[in-house]
Amino acid sequence: MKNHITFLLGFVLAFANVHAQEFPKPKIASPETLFYDYLDNEHISDPTKFNGKVKKVVRTFKEYDQSANTTTIEKINLFVNRNNVLEKTVRRTYSFGIEDYKEVTNHLEEPKAEIVKKGNQTIKKIIKNEPENNFYIENEFKGDDQYMYENDRLIALYNNIDSISYRYDAKDRLISIRSLESLVAEEYDENENLVAYWQYDFEDKAFEKIYYKNDLPTRKVAYDKFGEVIDVYKKTYTYSSNKLLEKFQTEYKRYLFDYYDTSIPIDKQKYEEFPRVETNDSIQMGTFQYSKTNKITAYHRTKGEEKETYTITYDKNDRMYFVEGTLVFYQKGKLVPLNIEYEYLYDEKGNPSSIRSYYYLGGEKLLHKETTFEITYYE
Repeated sequence: MKNHITFLLGFVLAFANVHAQEFPKPKIASPETLFYDYLDNEHISDPTKFNGKVKKVVRTFKEYDQSANTTTIEKINLFVNRNNVLEKTVRRTYSFGIEDYKEVTNHLEEPKAEIVKKGNQTIKKIIKNEPENNFYIENEFKGDDQYMYENDRLIALYNNIDSISYRYDAKDRLISIRSLESLVAEEYDENENLVAYWQYDFEDKAFEKIYYKNDLPTRKVAYDKFGEVIDVYKKTYTYSSNKLLEKFQTEYKRYLFDYYDTSIPIDKQKYEEFPRVETNDSIQMGTFQYSKTNKITAYHRTKGEEKETYTITYDKNDRMYFVEGTLVFYQKGKLVPLNIEYEYLYDEKGNPSSIRSYYYLGGEKLLHKETTFEITYYE
């Protein structure tokens, strides 16, 4: 059960890493992730939202085994300048207590790129390789990343392998993302002992679109093709009179690739004629409850026969303090329950000092993971 628990509790400290050789890419709104985003809220993940003049935050993530031995898994140093802007992140990961990976991100440093402007359009090209005559050896095939902007909005990203297009509505909201993948031919040269590749066409790989009503996302569809199957998700969202998400539902279907027509967009295929892969989680549903101050107090989610139920308790300052959860999931073909808890503690300034997660095994409460925060302030 231990490996499964590690997966289930891992969302507490999700942190988005920014890579130096990429420009930011927009994402479609995902109301269905509201509860998990809430647990890792801005007052935990974003040091610029902390109270006081924060200079540096050190977040140390530890994991405990059933004998209470601890291992440091990750340490993140977040540096904030005097203008309250996140300047640099240094992320270190450890295996068996030994550092095995380090990533330094300078958030204020954009990738080096060739920039061409014409009217309201801008193209930013990150040079990676210099292909010759449309003939590439394997490690050079991906090519340069080219970002195309219109009125400062990213509308396309492409290289030799992938092509992604972004569409917006009249209110500048991202409403669709279409991803295409390159069809690649290869040829083996026995004399030179190498494999050469070239791209000869593109076809749909994924598509995601969201619909708005009264400025709220009410429906989303997503198509994802990989291997011999295509996954189709249809999501709907329901809100209260004061625009709080009360319910979402996902209808999920998996189709075999047999009748896929590459000349037809992925969202226009005749899926009613495709062979289906039957799954026991075709309907997924989540519901929310809120406090008088519009904070989430309860969340329930079902995925087939699997379930998650959480309640949140707040302290006297209306800060998230205690989260209790009951999970029901498949383990070795059987449904098993697991009770878990999260404890959020704060320092005298109201900033997080620690987060601890626990699970119950045989009636015993065991500490599973812990994150501590060391905060340095400007004088």
